[in-house]
Amino acid sequence: MPCFPVLPAGDATHPGKIVPRGFLQLITGTSDGFKVFGSGRRELAELIASPMNPLTARVMVNRIWLHVFGRGIVTTADNLGVYGERPSHPELLDYLASQFIREGWSIKKGIRFLVLSQTFQQSSKPSPESLTIDPRNQLLSHYPVRRLEGESIRDAILAVSGRLDRTMYGASIQPYREEPKDYRKLYQGPLDGNGRKSIYLKVTRHEGSRFLETFDFPNPTVARGNRDTTNVPSQALALLNDPFVIDQSGFWADRLIEAQAPTVESRIDSMFRTALGRLPDDGERNRFSSLAKELVKLHKTPTDQVLESREVWKDMAHAIFNLKEFIYLR
Repeated sequence: MPCFPVLPAGDATHPGKIVPRGFLQLITGTSDGFKVFGSGRRELAELIASPMNPLTARVMVNRIWLHVFGRGIVTTADNLGVYGERPSHPELLDYLASQFIREGWSIKKGIRFLVLSQTFQQSSKPSPESLTIDPRNQLLSHYPVRRLEGESIRDAILAVSGRLDRTMYGASIQPYREEPKDYRKLYQGPLDGNGRKSIYLKVTRHEGSRFLETFDFPNPTVARGNRDTTNVPSQALALLNDPFVIDQSGFWADRLIEAQAPTVESRIDSMFRTALGRLPDDGERNRFSSLAKELVKLHKTPTDQVLESREVWKDMAHAIFNLKEFIYLR
């Protein structure tokens, strides 16, 4: 059995007594740990992912629940210990953890189980009783409304405009930068990232995507289980003024014109179905029809050419992108 010196406080310049290689006793719960025959990394991995260790499964299913419902069963996703919050549904957490282990630690099966549940399929509109009994919706009496993450907002804009490249894998893309700095390796990327999904945007510690950071993209130097979710003026300003959003509005307008809708109203219906997954009600249809008429006057477009006007439909698309419903999950 190889032996090594203990390094008090991790100081390699002042080694302590020589001891045989072993494992962390605090983790194993024994007085002598157990023997290892290499670096100990494999033993540590097997211990962490062991069916006899419920903590790992609880942490994972709590992260999956957080992803699906916007808030974990334990709200402090980074801390399921003594100093973290207590679970709102402890029995449910244990049940999901046990099922997660039985099904081979499959994240895909875990997500499928949750999204097929009655809880996930609830309406987001609370009842008067639930507002009285459970005002914070900790018991999930209705589906919690939440804003999409920055990556999802960007990908949704690309998908609706028709620019999204659904190709899997490949090299990462430099984010768009108004002032690239080659000497710091902050290179210029295309405005729309060549249509690639946000997961393929290169993340750097110095300067990431400004658009994603506006919508609370986490600091890449720190591990975060719970993302911040803010609602600040800069986000509304980004949707109004960011060149990426404006560019995609124009791209969507080109596609709308190519589709050759017969009427303004039918095109509005198509835009709502594409962006929001539903048709507009009568009030919404009337308001957007009125907006189209106002834009015709603003851009001095001949009335008989309204369906061919890129300026009009670019602004109409931009208005859709700025709807709260577009960036919130209900």
